[in-house]
Amino acid sequence: MYRLSTDVGGTFTDGVLLDETSGKVRLSKVSSTPHNPAIGTIECIEKWNVPLRDASFLSHGTTVVINALIEGKGAKTALITTQGFRDVLEIGRSNRTEMYDALYAKPRPLVPRRLRLEVRERINADGRVVEPLREKDLDGLIDVLVREKVESVAVCLLNAYANPEHETAIGAFLGRRLPGVTVSLSHLITRRYYEFERTSTATQNAYVMPVVRLYLNQLEDDLRQRGFTQILQIMQSNGGAMAASVARDMPIAMVESGPAGGAIGAAQLAKFAGFANVISYDMGGTTAKTSIITGGLPETAEQYVVEGRPILLPVVDLREIGAGGGSIAWIDEAGAMHVGPQSAGAAPGPACYLRGGTEPTVTDANLQLGILDPDYFLGGEMTISKAHAHDAIKKVADHFDLSVDEAALGIVKIVNTNMSGLLQSMTVKRGYDPREFAMVAFGGAGPIHAAAIAKDLHIPTVIVPPYSGVFSAWGMLMADLRHDLGQTYIAPLRSAEVGELNATFASLEEKIREVFRKENVDKKQITMSYQLDLRYIGQEHTLAVAATSPVTEAAKASLAAAFDETHLRVYGHNAPEEEKEIVSLKVIGIGSVNKPVLEKIQKGSKTPPADARMGERPVYVGSGRHQTFAIYRRERLLAGNVIDGPALIEEVTATAVVEAKQCCRVDDYGTLIISVHEEER
Repeated sequence: MYRLSTDVGGTFTDGVLLDETSGKVRLSKVSSTPHNPAIGTIECIEKWNVPLRDASFLSHGTTVVINALIEGKGAKTALITTQGFRDVLEIGRSNRTEMYDALYAKPRPLVPRRLRLEVRERINADGRVVEPLREKDLDGLIDVLVREKVESVAVCLLNAYANPEHETAIGAFLGRRLPGVTVSLSHLITRRYYEFERTSTATQNAYVMPVVRLYLNQLEDDLRQRGFTQILQIMQSNGGAMAASVARDMPIAMVESGPAGGAIGAAQLAKFAGFANVISYDMGGTTAKTSIITGGLPETAEQYVVEGRPILLPVVDLREIGAGGGSIAWIDEAGAMHVGPQSAGAAPGPACYLRGGTEPTVTDANLQLGILDPDYFLGGEMTISKAHAHDAIKKVADHFDLSVDEAALGIVKIVNTNMSGLLQSMTVKRGYDPREFAMVAFGGAGPIHAAAIAKDLHIPTVIVPPYSGVFSAWGMLMADLRHDLGQTYIAPLRSAEVGELNATFASLEEKIREVFRKENVDKKQITMSYQLDLRYIGQEHTLAVAATSPVTEAAKASLAAAFDETHLRVYGHNAPEEEKEIVSLKVIGIGSVNKPVLEKIQKGSKTPPADARMGERPVYVGSGRHQTFAIYRRERLLAGNVIDGPALIEEVTATAVVEAKQCCRVDDYGTLIISVHEEER
């Protein structure tokens, strides 16, 4: 039996196959097919030439949702809301995300005003019906939806989080009258009261739903035709997976599915390597992404913003910038050079790919410097041209009257500086000391740049996982099924009725178990955890505190103390004497899956075997100087081997750089552990 995972990226689609009998891992990497990502996914799987009827598990991460939102290529969508509230989507919040940008403009709503429709109804904040919904009032909406050829409808009523009765009725009505139109009901996504964010989330979910359903239908059909009989698992933004049948109704949970897989993989690998606190650093073809892992778990955020539009769902807390192997070097009107966020992507790709690209990219620069081997790119499967890279970079070199080598080094230094700033935003600016973390570097380009960035930030250790170029796909094999559900419940902590708290927790838990039943998860594999969102009375923002169920009166004091402690860590101050207020209750359900076991590699001595050393290569390091780097094949290294820099450790999907005065050792699982500073050897 086999376990498979595939991850669609901006440039490449990656795959990992695990043989459950032998523990052997096989990799696959093909160019992405942006016009139809399912094609690249199937091509990735077919490279293994294994019968899909023998696959016991297939997890999939995709950029379909994020691409539809960024490119504005979703369905024609309408919004139905409570009378008087059609403009919530456009009014949004009064804060400006770009305070000093004189040209800042709020993002355009995905639903134009003519398609934001109102109904007479009112439920108050405690769930009591004040004005009933009348079905005859809905008849007039049908004419508008049909005339405008609407493909999807979002329904978000004012207080549906407290009582979804009216939303449910509208959903049933639309199902009867417009069976070909997809419908997104806000209370099925989140039961939290934030009116603008809830409306924004439901609208974006509706906007991408037809696109995702078409994509998943085609992918599942293609898989079935090839003999796949199991449930297709889709990676979620929260670091868990869900069945494709669930993803069809809540595709917005897939917005960052691929990068979340990398964070989960980094957390699992860190445990194997003995590190509790790590920074995950993923540099692919288009973007660089980072997240913080503390205590063995990725940190999560309560919402995510795409193109200025909030999504009110838990997500692995990722920051990303346009800095990847395909990022283009360009010169602005003032004559300064920048790298990214524009990317050559999969088509035409970097100039060296010989696919028509002419702009200089980071990959071209690394090839020109001598870091990449043109004869061993993707293990020799893909031909790349150093001459084409040279010609592309020469345009930059001529502008600054530099040598091509010096221009290439400038491109790399700029992108490294950009990524150092990204990592600082996740650590130093949040009160974390990078010196107390290790960095897990992966992605096709991550291991090339990691050592230099870590040295700049004084991060002591860089961990380069096996299969680093397809590591997000590997992380998906480690992901459990996960579902998060929250419910607004506003009450002072001290006087909150514990019976009501526990009843709410029980209701949320049952809804999650119902989803797990649809996914055929054995109840013995399910675990639940509970959280309270608390704040000091009078505050706007909340902090999550872990709770146990059932909640008791005696537990309130420890919950209050935990909140004070968290507030001090996050904000640098607290007020233990102030009253605390509950804002919402949350339940997180985990359906555990069988994890693949990492295969240990053969033991060796400190000295790498002779056949692992492939010679040496000059690498340009600046000021007209080249430095000789030793070249090693990663798959031939043994546990316990030690490599002194400068060295390049090549594998099929990535190249790891060990700089001068740095040292790399190979652990029992083939993971590269690089000591960044000489004194830490």
